Parts: sequence; structure tokens; C-alpha cells
Amino acid sequence: MDLVTLLAILLLLCVALIFSPLGLGGGVLYVPIFLYLLDWEIKFALLGSLILVWMVSLGSRLAHQQGGHADKEWGAEGIMTALPGTIICTVLSAILILFLDEIAIKVISAVILTWVILMAIRKLISDKNRDDSEYTIPKPQGGLLMKYRFACFGAGASSGLLGIGGGALFVTTNRSLLHFDSRRSAGTSYIIESWMVPTGVIAHLFVDRSGPSLMQEIGLPMAVLMPLIVVGSAYFGAKIAIKHFSLRYLTFVFIAAVSLSLLRYLLDFTGLL
Repeated sequence: MDLVTLLAILLLLCVALIFSPLGLGGGVLYVPIFLYLLDWEIKFALLGSLILVWMVSLGSRLAHQQGGHADKEWGAEGIMTALPGTIICTVLSAILILFLDEIAIKVISAVILTWVILMAIRKLISDKNRDDSEYTIPKPQGGLLMKYRFACFGAGASSGLLGIGGGALFVTTNRSLLHFDSRRSAGTSYIIESWMVPTGVIAHLFVDRSGPSLMQEIGLPMAVLMPLIVVGSAYFGAKIAIKHFSLRYLTFVFIAAVSLSLLRYLLDFTGLL
């Protein structure tokens, strides 16, 4: 195993640790790591990213639910529209890659990353003056429910199209529409992701048949060990962060990491690399 591969594995595990308490699967960073460090084809990068995002969502969901930081009612409502959004845009992703090359995916990814950064900054500002002491969780009904389902459809669509878990979009939706605090937003996001992401994985396997080739690329031992290590990293990362770390500090780290990914895409567009 060469130095670049070891560095990539280390970065993948760090992403799982850092993102797990934030309600994010890490797909916005997994895809660039696979593309630029390991030099994978775009279809392998998308599938590999979704598999690791799924592992993060499983480990982090368990940690958040054990701490009571998740809302099952709203999570179930989000699943209803996130799943079809994922399937539809997985097919669209395969079509874009086939006819428009991978640059189409990179352009959309750059737009999503820019939006994620802006929303994270906005969240930092709003959290500074937030008071949750008298907050009552709304019931999933009426116009609020319709808006939530529509937003979750969009997050599911982004997952299928870009190989991300959609966690940044789910967390933002939970914060802006439902006014959940950071931890409840994260836990509810993972409820949706843990059901939605495997749907995207299965859809990719059927649409572009990249599973056998990906297995050949990484080998059976790594294909088994890496997801298990990521699950454990996400679980313990979320457990430790929930008890001992400020989510505000981790959000700063998240913004910096996503900004680096965005910069790498922009360099591609300008032809500098």
C-alpha cells in the first residue's frame, strides 16, 4: 500500500470522526478524496462515497439515538420523499456522466458546496443568539409537513446525483423549517440518511453496474474492513463530541474542509490543474 493510499484512508477516517456529530455523512469530502488522491473514475467515486456515508449514518444514528437526540416522527416523514428523490437522480447522474462527462457532476457539486458553506456560516451566526429553553417540537402536519417533504426530496435528489448523503441539506432543513437544535437536527438527519443512502447505493449498482469493478479496484479485504472501521469511527466520534466538544468549533472545521473541496473543483474549471 503506497503513501498516497494511506493518506487517503487516514483522511476518510478523519472525515467520519469530524462529520459524525454534525449530522453529515462526509460525502462532500469523500468524493474529492476518491477523485483527486486515489484517481478513481467518477462513477466509482460516487458509489464509494455513498457506501461510506451510509456507514457514518449508521454509527452516528446509534450514538444520537442513545443520547435522545433524534426525532423519529419527522425522520419517518423525511424518508418518504428522500427515497424517490435518490432513485430518480441516481438515474440522472448516470445519464449526465454518459453524455456530458464528469464535468457536469463537478459543476453541480461546486454549486452545492457553495450553498453548504453559506448555510453553515448562517447557522453559526444564528446559533449565537439562539434560545431553545421554551421551544416545542411541531407536529408533522399541514403546510409545514409539505415543505419538509419537498426539502427532503431535494436532499435525496442531491444524494443520488452527487454521491453525497445529503446530510448538510437535511440538517439545514431541520434547523430552518423545524427549528431543531444542532444535536436533534443531526440525529434526525441520520434517521433519514440511514434509510436513504443504501437506496442510492443499490440504484447505482443497478444503473451503472459499477459494483464488481469497484470491488476489483479496492480488493475484498479493504471492501470489508473499511466500512466497519468507518462505522466505529462515526459512532465513537459522535459519542465523544456530544459529551465533550462544542458543535460550534466542529462547524468551523467543517467549513474549512468543505472550502478546500470547493477550491479543488474550481481549479479544475479554470484549467490550472
